[in-house]
Amino acid sequence: MKATFLAGCLLLVTKVIAGGYAGALDRVWLYYAYLIDGLNDKDKQTIGWKCRKWDDIAEKCKLHSKTGQEWWEQCVGKLPERRCTFSQFHNFVGGTVATDQLLADKDGNLLPLTATDFDPEMTAKNVYNHFMAKQGSLKDWPGYKAVYHGIDEYVDTIDRITKVVEKAAAEGKATTDETKKYFQRFAETTAQIKTARIGDHGPFLITKANDVLPKKGVTVETEKVGTGSNPMDPNDPWETVDWEKTAKGGVDSGKYTPSQMEDMIDEVKTEFYTDPKDTRPKMHLEVIEAFEKTENIARGCI
Repeated sequence: MKATFLAGCLLLVTKVIAGGYAGALDRVWLYYAYLIDGLNDKDKQTIGWKCRKWDDIAEKCKLHSKTGQEWWEQCVGKLPERRCTFSQFHNFVGGTVATDQLLADKDGNLLPLTATDFDPEMTAKNVYNHFMAKQGSLKDWPGYKAVYHGIDEYVDTIDRITKVVEKAAAEGKATTDETKKYFQRFAETTAQIKTARIGDHGPFLITKANDVLPKKGVTVETEKVGTGSNPMDPNDPWETVDWEKTAKGGVDSGKYTPSQMEDMIDEVKTEFYTDPKDTRPKMHLEVIEAFEKTENIARGCI
């Protein structure tokens, strides 16, 4: 495509959005980032902090009545150096009890609360089921509940966390098989999140394309995302538009030139991602692109 696909017009101001299974993976991802950050000196650790009282209007952390400083506190747990276990960490962020058994190996077997090497997909399934049973939904977490000086802007939070991991890798913090595994799991989970979010987003993009292109004599071609279905629901398909095949079909029909198909597809995307009545597609795209960027960086960390 000759257009840059809205890259220049998308403003990265994405608040917390519904996470679903992808949101469960996000929590696994966040904890692996927390473990990586724990390899840094204590005074440089920034993941595992939250604002005690957030001002939604001023969009900043409120001041502590005694210290006069912004009221930030750090997760304190039972691992060495008072680091938090997975469940302690997410009890701190919000949504679990410190004793919830959520960690699992690749076969789905539960692991000890103190485990630091667990399967991202199986653990995410447990996290998803836990939240759905307890709260009926699973949303992404705001940055100020997990990152020191974080804000209520999800893409910014993803970027901050990615930079922590990238810096730790560049400084050679992975010195043992265990700590090297942190980075491998972080990269693995990042890729799974991107797949899940594209899979969730795809049906809406397909609907938009089918609202426009068939009227112009163009058949919308689709492609499978990941395994082709949501791990939490085999009946929930993960598909998206195959723009290359769609464009080729339009050209092969003899109705349009390659340039005309490029313009037509760009128009569909622009309408979809800049609709002032529904900003969710734009928000979802921003998060997908943020994790895609993180995935590229994470690959260089392992």
